[in-house]
Amino acid sequence: MQLKDKVILVTGAASGIGRQACLTLAKGGARVFATDLNGAGAAETVGRIEAEGGQAASVAHDVTDPQDWQRVVGDIDRLAGRLDGLVNCAGLMVVRPFQDTDFALYRRQQTVNVDSVWLGCQAARALMAKTAALGKACSIVNLSSILGQKGGSMHAAYCTSKGAVRLMSKALAVELGRWQIRVNSVHPGLVETPLGIGSMQDMISHGVPIPSVEAAVGMVAQRTPLGRMAQPQDVANVIAFLCADESAYVTGSELTVDGGYSIN
Repeated sequence: MQLKDKVILVTGAASGIGRQACLTLAKGGARVFATDLNGAGAAETVGRIEAEGGQAASVAHDVTDPQDWQRVVGDIDRLAGRLDGLVNCAGLMVVRPFQDTDFALYRRQQTVNVDSVWLGCQAARALMAKTAALGKACSIVNLSSILGQKGGSMHAAYCTSKGAVRLMSKALAVELGRWQIRVNSVHPGLVETPLGIGSMQDMISHGVPIPSVEAAVGMVAQRTPLGRMAQPQDVANVIAFLCADESAYVTGSELTVDGGYSIN
């Protein structure tokens, strides 16, 4: 995939899908700016990239803070002078029955999962438009979920946030196309990450009759036509495609990466 010399900002880079996206993009030749509230975790991701000969820098970054977004994008402009891609991976999932989800917890999930994407797209637009004007079409990839496409018990707040990301991405694809900025959403199913495994443990602790996380993983694999739970690399490959020149005519799309789980 054509990623060589692209400058790409990835949030949520300290672990899981965000980390794997950074590693995959860098392996393809991109210069990666890896950001996370967990600055040490982002630095660890960058260390792994550099150990493999890639180019990357880590940034401690609060994606819910508008001023922090301006700082991060400003630093990228100063250091690289361009921004070819933005991958919004930062996210929060709290599993809780609807009746036990107070408004503060609901708002926290919207702030992290929705507001951060809005802020990131707004902060990055001008620099991406400047980059695209040089003849380099740009790409925004927003991480949603299959729970942004369908409902899920004990995930009402999370579903609300990821559904918002899905439609925001489509609306921005329409508006930002004039600047040759593509916008797409990626919808993973259950992925073997700290977030995914943690959500299974939370469901068990809230009374879902599954004996263990291992049993839950087995149930997911059994229902999935491809017979296994997703790995971060499965999602990172799709993110890399959407950032690459090979997807130059793809915008406003939602790519489901769940091994067929949601259609079975």
